[in-house]
Amino acid sequence: MDKLYSVEDLAQACHVTPRAVRLYVDKGLLAPMRAGRAYVFTSISVERLNIIIRCKRLGLTLSDIKARLNPSSQDDLQNMIARMEDITLDATTELQDLTEQLSDMRRQERS
Repeated sequence: MDKLYSVEDLAQACHVTPRAVRLYVDKGLLAPMRAGRAYVFTSISVERLNIIIRCKRLGLTLSDIKARLNPSSQDDLQNMIARMEDITLDATTELQDLTEQLSDMRRQERS
């Protein structure tokens, strides 16, 4: 039997607010079951929410995340891969720039 999560339980398990969980439900990114008037989530929702959180950290929009979670074609997946490659390149460049800037600051402090 799969563990069931309330909104609050899911939020706590994924380190987000209950408000964020409700937003993702409203936007169609999470699809809970109903137990009366309450939402009920399964471990699949935990996995999906962790993907949503990771995508948000990468700067994807909610519509991008929806396409990531529910690709309708190979083109969608290829576009997402290209987008991730661009983000990876940008992040690598930014990391190098910041590392150089920190090194420069440390050298200036020693002089």
